[in-house]
Amino acid sequence: MKKMTTLCASLLLALGCLTANAMDSQTLVSNPGRYRVISTSPDGIAYADMDSLRAMQTMDYPNSIENMSFTLYVEKYAGIRDDLIFQLGQEIHQINEYKAALHANKREGTYDLNADLTNVYHTDGTAYSVKIDTVQFQNIRDMYTALHHFAALMPQKN
Repeated sequence: MKKMTTLCASLLLALGCLTANAMDSQTLVSNPGRYRVISTSPDGIAYADMDSLRAMQTMDYPNSIENMSFTLYVEKYAGIRDDLIFQLGQEIHQINEYKAALHANKREGTYDLNADLTNVYHTDGTAYSVKIDTVQFQNIRDMYTALHHFAALMPQKN
């Protein structure tokens, strides 16, 4: 009996660890200090996980080249948004999670974002697999500006 109880407890713990990384809309909205909005578009809202943000600036030309890596979450709106969808609270269709790298060269005025899709979640946090990533990032310079500002406000870690 003790072995069976230990086995059940271990399985519950393992299942909890597997679902601990799931993301839901409530978590994104209720933690604005950690999940900062860095971009909005007609298709959705982009959040940066500030706990995962790592920024580095080169010493060659001060304030010219900067690299940032972070976890990016994008809430995608439903295709049709009418009064009923809004009333039912179903305006968000899915949440995409990306491993993102942002590169800015301010001397040349270029801003690049490399975002690799890692997970896709329903709004309640349950994961599902999607083969095609349809998110197109258009305002990368604005994303950089917001992240640069937030990174400057963060307390420095030793």
